[in-house]
Amino acid sequence: MENSSHLLVFLIAIASLCSTITISFCNGTVNVFCKESERQALLGFKRDLKDPMNRLSSWKGSGDCCSWTGISCDNLTGHVRELHFGNPFKTIFGIPDPFDIYPEEADWRYALSGKINPSLLHLNYLNHLNLSYNDFEGIPIPSFIGSLKNLTYLDLSQAGFGGVIPYQLGNLSNLHYLNLLSNYPTMKVNNLQWVSSLVLLQFLDMSWVNLSKAYNWVDVLNMLPSLMELRLSGCELGHSSPHLSMINFTSLAIFDVSDNENFGLPRWLFSLTNLDSLYLSSTFLGGPIPYGLTSMTRLRILDLSSNLLNSTIPEWLCGFDRLESFDLSVNELKGTIPSAIGNFTSIISLNLEANQFEGKIDHLLRDLCRLRELWLGYNKFSGTMFESFERFPCAANSLEQLWLSDNQLHD
Repeated sequence: MENSSHLLVFLIAIASLCSTITISFCNGTVNVFCKESERQALLGFKRDLKDPMNRLSSWKGSGDCCSWTGISCDNLTGHVRELHFGNPFKTIFGIPDPFDIYPEEADWRYALSGKINPSLLHLNYLNHLNLSYNDFEGIPIPSFIGSLKNLTYLDLSQAGFGGVIPYQLGNLSNLHYLNLLSNYPTMKVNNLQWVSSLVLLQFLDMSWVNLSKAYNWVDVLNMLPSLMELRLSGCELGHSSPHLSMINFTSLAIFDVSDNENFGLPRWLFSLTNLDSLYLSSTFLGGPIPYGLTSMTRLRILDLSSNLLNSTIPEWLCGFDRLESFDLSVNELKGTIPSAIGNFTSIISLNLEANQFEGKIDHLLRDLCRLRELWLGYNKFSGTMFESFERFPCAANSLEQLWLSDNQLHD
């Protein structure tokens, strides 16, 4: 009987404990604090940073580091999962606006600088690291970042890193997002083979990184079957594997190789039939608009600006009824605009500036009921502009921006 009584007391105690745990979790009253070792690691990281605007003022020696600026922790374990140190400020009339940022308007007074302390290696559960739009004054990307193997997101864009990108980043096999967009002229790679290990990568931006020595860049990227967005503007790209027999990154939706004068138009490019956006600005394209584009009927954005294209606009191009933004500005295109351009029923932005187009523009407005931006300046268009608007009020009602300077149009 006594044993039964003890057992009953024990079961009541267990039931009470379980009940307490359940209620605590349901009511959100359980406080999970960050780990002491991780708090010390963060303080070590802070010690090597220069923070002129005191952005990390909440980082104190005591207290819960999960509540510090830029830190996100796991709600159940307290482990640090995300570090958000990107410069979040945009200047509007001298006032930083943390909710809206454009790279060219980042307020560099708020940039962090200094060194990246390897104490970050003690953050064993870190999966998100953002250091973008800071100013590390040309120091190389620390190779130890390649040991943060749980990272799925790494953003070092425009952070002032220079020198050779460490091949150790290839150890980050869990990465889905990698942004190395450079604002420092010395950033480069000697070999790009390490990228082929990032088989889960969906986003890659290496714009303005010198890739002139990466002769096999296409072959390397062809080993990334999950890649959806690829940006390589201004990378001094060399030969692009013209004899490549098969393209594996068929999931690619956004491809930007602007400002690469030696890119040309490799045959494999036109097999990327799932592309949503294609940027070929300033790639020294000459001659007619490439017929190979006919395979890319899913395009929503097409930028062929600042090239040497010298043909008329072909009728076949007007069949791209999904296009929302089309830029042909600063070329040597000529002739009249084909009436079939009215088939661009989805077009929102159309830029034909700085060419040698002529004739009337009535048919530009006929069926373009979603058109908001229209650039026609620096051409030879003629006719009566306001009569066109009267005849086609659909486009006239939707237009928000219109550029007509240096033509032969009249009221």
